[in-house]
Amino acid sequence: MQLPRLLALSLLTASLSIAAADHIDTLPQVSQTLSGYADIDSIKRRLTSLPLHIIEGIWQFPADGATVVIERFNPDNTRDDGAARYRIVILRSPQRSMIPGTVMGYLSPSAKRGVYTAKIYTAGDGGSTLIRPKRFTLTLNDDGHLSFRRHRSSVYVNIWRLLPYVSRLGVRVRNDNPQDLDGCLRLFPAPVSGPVEPRYL
Repeated sequence: MQLPRLLALSLLTASLSIAAADHIDTLPQVSQTLSGYADIDSIKRRLTSLPLHIIEGIWQFPADGATVVIERFNPDNTRDDGAARYRIVILRSPQRSMIPGTVMGYLSPSAKRGVYTAKIYTAGDGGSTLIRPKRFTLTLNDDGHLSFRRHRSSVYVNIWRLLPYVSRLGVRVRNDNPQDLDGCLRLFPAPVSGPVEPRYL
């Protein structure tokens, strides 16, 4: 492939990625609540009637049992650019004040298969509102497991550089905690690869 064509293809891919992510960047500082999400059976019927992308469906966080739906949507029902956009909407939450239909965040596919960029609320205000949106990378490990990795920026100050004769010394902090253990398991539709928690007799 000639260099100009390769450059044009790269610019096109980058522009599509930016277009798909623009709604993620405009996630409000507080969550919104949508109607029509109180009945999980009606959500299942709606999903069954659609040709689903692999990320779409009903998912559950095993840590606390919270249940969400990930679904495609068109912002403001006005855009027809072909870019896939998804939203995460709460169906059930262990926090009783959290209302079904609360938007938890938005995501869009990245250039890597099975990897999505997302902006998700990370805290509650003590009531029915979610706050503090942060960036995440979501990875489909298979069609039944979805892991979340939060983007973190760390600033390290090496105070040894400020002292004479010890500038060759340095202190490095290393965190070896796994970063991709948070996430959810697919409830609906059932994973093609089999149950997410197989039972052995």
